[in-house]
Amino acid sequence: MLPDAPWIQDAERNGFGDPPPAKCPQCGKECERIYFYNDSADPIGCDQCISWIFADGWREAEEAGE
Repeated sequence: MLPDAPWIQDAERNGFGDPPPAKCPQCGKECERIYFYNDSADPIGCDQCISWIFADGWREAEEAGE
């Protein structure tokens, strides 16, 4: 039987470990989600640097002139 590849042997001895945390390409903060505009490959931000509002709230703010 052939021995496992060196990287497999190392993972078996030391464990895989946790992957490094994801960082937003726009603000650089650690994040869980990165948002893109439609099918674009260019990120617009993350759950740390993008704000959002419900559509009804936005419409009411627009009508109030805010």
